[in-house]
Amino acid sequence: MHRLKALAAIGFLFMGQAAMAQAPAVADDASTLSCADFNAAASQVLPGANASEARRRRAIEAQDYLGNGMVWLHGYLTGRNGPAIGKLTREWISTQVARLGKECAAAADPAATRIVDLVQKP
Repeated sequence: MHRLKALAAIGFLFMGQAAMAQAPAVADDASTLSCADFNAAASQVLPGANASEARRRRAIEAQDYLGNGMVWLHGYLTGRNGPAIGKLTREWISTQVARLGKECAAAADPAATRIVDLVQKP
C-alpha cells in the first residue's frame, strides 16, 4: 500500500466522484492549481479491484500528485503565515485533503476555485 494512499482516499471519499480523468501535469507554481485539478487527481487515487498495471501506476501518480501538492501548500502557507500554520504532519495533510475534497466537490466553478485560497480559509 502506498504511503499516501489512505490520505488521498479520504479526499476521494468525501468528493464522491467516479470520473476517470487523468491527473493533470504538475505545475511549477502550485498556487495556480484549481479544484478541477484536485478533482481530476482525486478521481484517480483508488485503482479499484482487478486494476491493470497502467491503472495502478496512474493511481500512484495521483497519490504522489496530491501528496506533493499538500507539501507545497504547507511550505507556501508557512512562508506567508509563519509558524501559525503548524507542523507538516500526516494529520495536517489528512485534514487538508479531506477539507479540499468537500470544498472542491461543492465548488460552483471548480476551474476558477484555487486550492491555495481554500487552504488559507479558517
